[in-house]
Amino acid sequence: MSALPALDVAALPLVLAGPIVRRVDRNTVTVWLALKAPRKVTLDVHEGALGALPATPHLTGTRVTARIGQHLHLVAVTATVPSGGTLRPGMIHRYTVRFGEDLSSPTTPVDAGAPDLFSPGVIAADEAAARKALLYQGTSGAPTHPSFITPPYHPGELRLFHASCRKPHAGGTDALSILDEVLQADAGSTRRRPQQLILTGDQIYADDVADGLLHICTVYGRTLLGRDETFPTVHPAHQKWSFRPGWRQSMILDDFKMTSTHARSHLLRFSEFLAMYLMVWSPTLWPAVPPIRFFAELFPKETAELGNPDHTEYFGLLDKPEYKKAHERLMEYVAESDHLDGFRGTLGMVRRALANTATYMMFDDHEVTDDWYISRKWVHEVCELPHGRQFLGNAMASYAVCQGWGNTPEQFADGPRGEAGRDLLTALAAPDHTAAGPAAVIARRTGTPTGADSAGRIVRRDGSLVWHYAITWPAHQLVALDTRTQRVFRGGFTDPPSLFYSDATFASMVEAPEDQGLEKVTVLLSPCPVLGDPLIEEFAQPAVRRLQGYPGQLDQDYEAWGHDPRAFEKFIARLLGHAAPGADGVRRRRVVSLGGDVHYGFAARMAYRASAPFSSTPGHVRAVLAQLTSSSLKNEATGTMLLHHAGFNLKRVDLPHTHRAGWANPSGGFMEVRTRGGLGLPLAPVYVEKSPALLELHDGATVHSPAPEWEYELSYYRHDDPDGTAPRPGGPAPVSFPATGNRRAALAQYVQAADNHLDYMAVTGSGREIVGRNNIGEVQFAWNGQDAKSVTQTLWWHLPGNVGGAPLTRLVVPLDVGQTTGPAATARDAAIDSEGLPS
Repeated sequence: MSALPALDVAALPLVLAGPIVRRVDRNTVTVWLALKAPRKVTLDVHEGALGALPATPHLTGTRVTARIGQHLHLVAVTATVPSGGTLRPGMIHRYTVRFGEDLSSPTTPVDAGAPDLFSPGVIAADEAAARKALLYQGTSGAPTHPSFITPPYHPGELRLFHASCRKPHAGGTDALSILDEVLQADAGSTRRRPQQLILTGDQIYADDVADGLLHICTVYGRTLLGRDETFPTVHPAHQKWSFRPGWRQSMILDDFKMTSTHARSHLLRFSEFLAMYLMVWSPTLWPAVPPIRFFAELFPKETAELGNPDHTEYFGLLDKPEYKKAHERLMEYVAESDHLDGFRGTLGMVRRALANTATYMMFDDHEVTDDWYISRKWVHEVCELPHGRQFLGNAMASYAVCQGWGNTPEQFADGPRGEAGRDLLTALAAPDHTAAGPAAVIARRTGTPTGADSAGRIVRRDGSLVWHYAITWPAHQLVALDTRTQRVFRGGFTDPPSLFYSDATFASMVEAPEDQGLEKVTVLLSPCPVLGDPLIEEFAQPAVRRLQGYPGQLDQDYEAWGHDPRAFEKFIARLLGHAAPGADGVRRRRVVSLGGDVHYGFAARMAYRASAPFSSTPGHVRAVLAQLTSSSLKNEATGTMLLHHAGFNLKRVDLPHTHRAGWANPSGGFMEVRTRGGLGLPLAPVYVEKSPALLELHDGATVHSPAPEWEYELSYYRHDDPDGTAPRPGGPAPVSFPATGNRRAALAQYVQAADNHLDYMAVTGSGREIVGRNNIGEVQFAWNGQDAKSVTQTLWWHLPGNVGGAPLTRLVVPLDVGQTTGPAATARDAAIDSEGLPS
């Protein structure tokens, strides 16, 4: 008999995961839910936090769930304002969801008396438990129903959160639960409540999965879909044994030709992907039995080898290879299970936060696999295999219905714009989605490639869903980039990719969203940080990957923007030059880029000037790009903690600073550049080559001739909190007093106390420059008149020994671009600038 209880669908509540507030724009609100049975779903939205709900909602919408499996039905239901209306900025809105069993008349609203989120058996067994699961009942002024707040009119009142990389069995506390703590304090405040949560990638880990968690996803996913899935073209030797949890690594490398080296429990089946999404967003499906109980079932040989030895024989047994291997696997399994228990313990907080914050998402590699589309070789080898394409279809279809649908609900709606999404939902509802007909539709609509052409472009059929998107509000615009599926491999078979390169890609992602001018801010969602420090990309990041055991295909993470200089310079020029000229003919722009991926948090700034920006519209440009990175929500490890304590550099006090000058140099040949040293040294010739030609300037050196066509300075930031707005609560982790007379124990305790004190005081490193602990980033703006503007990233994380998260690292990045036009500073702006958002 299995230690994992069978999934009792009848005993489950109707809602398996959600509600999650997704896209909220000026005209629509979308909420995503996963149900165990088909329903017609009506979403009503009401302006205002308190009081009885009006008889007529401000917005309403109805949709029938999409059948994904026998016991799994998904919906992203969109409420729309009446013609001519809009959602007012800066207002709290409550919402209700009703569920009807009559699926006829799919757009007719569900009756007012139908079950809602608080009805018994929908979210929880009774109304009190449902309200506890979804509401902030103890908070002053908190709304009486699940709710969200729309972004404000003024950038100085924006409060955004962003984060990435959430692996359930990794160490530390899940930092996504911190957002629930913030809402617990501020859900009733129109001035302090966060308006948007931006998740920049790796919302699930498909490759690095705990053995026990894959077991749950496999068994429960099969029950939810009511069918199994096979990969008939996988080698027969792997068909019977290699799909078991904990035994998939060699099959991933040898049969699927993927490169992840932590893939022994890689998700493969569509049902496994779907179950994983439900498991990371809701506590509902988690069994009462902890994963540690599954070890004997998953690893019978190792269990038999371990037996029940006399403890006096322990060290002798470790000398026996088979016993040692079994013992190591058990210890690793125990550690994973402990971390899973901790992850599960905060899922209720995560679910409530997602039900009360407009949330935007974008994939990075781990939604599919580590190193996804890392090189032309990867694309060629994986995509030429039928089971490779089947796997990619599973991964991308699950992303589409669990994440993409909420980002761009219009792609699943009625009418021509929704054709691709509706086709995909129809194919997924088939009794066997791997049959030839449905599989072809899934491949087309998810953009599954068949390979890469000689120019390095990924080859796929037309008609795929579009993954990038933009949302505009009065104070800011969010532009989300797809840096995975539009890659171009301009180099050799294993060379780094251009994250995107073609003019068509630039036009659709970067230039189609209209620039908002200097009194608004453009927020860019780029899963891979646009700016990375050379020290990090060339030394620290490879060190982290090695320490975490993540070499993958490449020892170095070759997915940074800067690894293809031509593509990077083109991207920067197109992004920062996308503005209308001012009265002086200069195009000015402010962009704040949010990213993750790297498993640590930091802030950087590019100050950019150009007279002839590379591969872009000619003319003068002056712009600033602030890079705010928050990573990871749950994936701290030895390597990230090294960075947490060391900062950018163990051996220097000053922060990294880079100054580069560039020329198009169309011929690519050598060109002479004469520079002057920063200490009054005479002119000296240097030679640069390639197109573009780049020169790094050191120690204050400047270019004498020829004048740079563009140049920029990269700066990095450390914790800046002169007014004590981000205090470090609590104290150092406790250290027990050693036994009397034990000098070795006393010395060890002394060292531990010193380490704890250094960590608490945070001198130079320890989270002042780089945060390597699990973290979530808060983004706010000081938006005074003309050029007096800045952005602050406050990284929230847990001090050792503290249960709650805290705003411990404050990084302030100036956004000056030489603006001399626009309104002057007001007293209100100055108050926000000096004191943060008023309550």
